[in-house]
Amino acid sequence: MKIEFLESFDHYLTLPREQAYNEFMDSKNLGILRVMIMVFASIMSIAMIINIAVHQTFNFSHVFTLLYVFALVWLIVFYKKIFNLSNIRRSVIVLLLMQLLMFAVVDMTYPEDPAETEEVSEKKESKSEQKSGEQKKDDKEKPDDKKDEGTSLTIKTGGNDSYEEYIIFFAIMLMIFKLPRQQMLQLFAIGFSVPLLLGFFTNDTVSWAKTLPNTIFGLILFAIAFSNERSRQKKFFEHYDFQYRKNFESIRMKRELNYARDIQLSMLPKGEAVINGVGIAGVSLPASEVGGDYFDYFRISDHETGVFICDVSGHGVASGLMLSALRGSMHLILDDTSNPKIVVEKLNKMIRKTQSRKMFVTAVLAIIDTNENKCRLYNAGHLPPYRISGETGEIFRIKKHGIALGAMGTVDKTDSDNLVTFDFKKNDKIILYTDGVNEAMNNVRDEYGLDNLELFLNANSTRSAKELLDGIVTDVKKFCGASVQRDDLSLLIIERL
Repeated sequence: MKIEFLESFDHYLTLPREQAYNEFMDSKNLGILRVMIMVFASIMSIAMIINIAVHQTFNFSHVFTLLYVFALVWLIVFYKKIFNLSNIRRSVIVLLLMQLLMFAVVDMTYPEDPAETEEVSEKKESKSEQKSGEQKKDDKEKPDDKKDEGTSLTIKTGGNDSYEEYIIFFAIMLMIFKLPRQQMLQLFAIGFSVPLLLGFFTNDTVSWAKTLPNTIFGLILFAIAFSNERSRQKKFFEHYDFQYRKNFESIRMKRELNYARDIQLSMLPKGEAVINGVGIAGVSLPASEVGGDYFDYFRISDHETGVFICDVSGHGVASGLMLSALRGSMHLILDDTSNPKIVVEKLNKMIRKTQSRKMFVTAVLAIIDTNENKCRLYNAGHLPPYRISGETGEIFRIKKHGIALGAMGTVDKTDSDNLVTFDFKKNDKIILYTDGVNEAMNNVRDEYGLDNLELFLNANSTRSAKELLDGIVTDVKKFCGASVQRDDLSLLIIERL
């Protein structure tokens, strides 16, 4: 038995064997289910058209079929929103049971063929002619309004209906879908017992000429499906074990990177906070296992609040280690001073002393003083922050910035190039971000850019910090579409409450 494995098998190698196999098969079922919904919708539509063409009347079979087709079309339209890997197996079982129910309902409500009704009526009349002459004579002497008219009724008795074909239907479905053996047994037990019970309770007599061949054929198909599942699982495990042995070291490293990523994300503060009347909302979305972005905020005193955002050059473990060092150093330095210039100078020395290779860090440190209604902002080679006036709604780009940390032995001694002080009053906002926002690309490699960011800020300047944060992230993702995130994305929005 041949199984087409994905080009990249790394994801499954990070999971236990059984879990990896189930997820691999579920991913296949996700595509198969959509095709089968289309097939079922087509079959039921064709059956309804044939029903209308033959009987040329409206009947209950039309109603049930039409409602079911509408339901299937609705599932196709909203397929991606309804079905996913977590619910695909349950969805397959529900769909097959619904299809079985619909087959049975349509059979029971389908009008009987007039030709068959006439044939049954003729048989009844021939039997009645064999009665005694006296009974015939008595019947003829009865008034017209008291004669037995039962033979003139065309009622579907179901005496010749056969439901064993549904066993074959279920067996074929089990060959198409990739389900675990336990669920295959459960599903086939339902598909085997329900048709037999329907035939027993709705038919006058059991037609072994129909029942036995269909049942045996269904059992043979199920045995083939069950055997294929064993072979499929064995093939997957063999490939899994081979790839695991071959890529053991890279798998171990990937797991370590995932652990490092979890640790790094745990170092980030809460996404929302209020400190000294200052509302803060932040988010960081790494593009790789370990990202190069970091943000933080601090209560310095009863009237001073610090916010910090930075972007380390590169990605991976080296960037993550540098961010850890920056975080620890920042907390220690702020215990001694809240002067942004001094804080940045000490961070620059730490970066220069703790690494030998050329690694740069762009950063913005802002100290907000609620007593003076001022904000002192130091930009070390980072992207220009934005300030939104709470009174007028105007957007200001703060362009002044100095050299990135780690690029020089000392930072610029003049405050004019990198330190700016401005009013920060009620409802004013500051937007800090990394290049993962403006350099986010779509499928044709167009960048989101600062123009789109400014357009969004102008259109949503009155929103709260959290609403503005969520709106920007959503707008960037909408612009990128299905394109893969290429760089770490971090946002930090500060609002004076």
